[in-house]
Parts: sequence; C-alpha cells; structure tokens
Amino acid sequence: MKIKFKKLQADAVAPQYANLSAAGLDLSTSKEVTIPVMTPTLLPTGIAVEIPEGYVGLLALRSSTPIKKGLFIPNGFGVIDSDYRGELFFQVCALKEDITLPAFDRIGQLVIVPARHVAGMHITGVEEVAELSDTERGAGGFGSTG
Repeated sequence: MKIKFKKLQADAVAPQYANLSAAGLDLSTSKEVTIPVMTPTLLPTGIAVEIPEGYVGLLALRSSTPIKKGLFIPNGFGVIDSDYRGELFFQVCALKEDITLPAFDRIGQLVIVPARHVAGMHITGVEEVAELSDTERGAGGFGSTG
C-alpha cells in the first residue's frame, strides 16, 4: 500500500522516507515562518495526505529540532485522522526567543500507525496524485469535529 499525497502548492517538498529503516516520512515547511517565543504557531507544509482507514498519522518534530532550533510541539505531537484531507501543519512554540524558519526547512516527520486492526493493509510508500478522495470532514481541521 502507498500513502497518497497532494501538493497544495507547486513548490512544496514531497514527503519521503530518508531510508528503508525510517519510521516517518520527512516533511518540510512550505514558506518562511517566524515563531514568537511561547506562542503556538502553525508551520505549513503545503502537503495534504490520504491516510488509509484504520490508520492514524502522528506528526512529530525531528529529534534534533528542540536542541538545534529551539522549538517544541506544545501538545506533544499532532494527530491526523484518516478522514482529514486538509494541509498538514506542525503546531510549534519557540522555547527562548523568536525563531525564523526558512521555507523548505525539513522540520518533522509523519509516522503512520494502525489506529485499529485492519486485516491485509500494508503501507509500502507514497504516490503523488492530482486529487485525494472526498470525506465528510474534508479539509476541516483544528477543532472542526467538535
């Protein structure tokens, strides 16, 4: 099985596994963003994905990000449900000072794990498509389900 993704802007960086042992797909920022100290800020990726039913996507910063860039995710990690089709964002805070990240900076990873048992489903890679399938939720995010 492959994870389908859609570029929401032409120059967005495609998600990719760094190597065969990588647990997560690397994701990059899609534009320059300044993160004020201790203020939750959304980092856009310019990417939407289609996570298979029965799986969940977990957004995590790269392990070096807190030390090298001074950023953290205030709620620990992001959860991307299989019915979400909107842009992926990392919600981050700057630890000590305002931080400006350049566009296309590799910031985090999308780890896809089973949310419940679904027999016969195996993710083998990613596939760029022109459109993702529709869901009732669509691109509604950040509290759109209640």
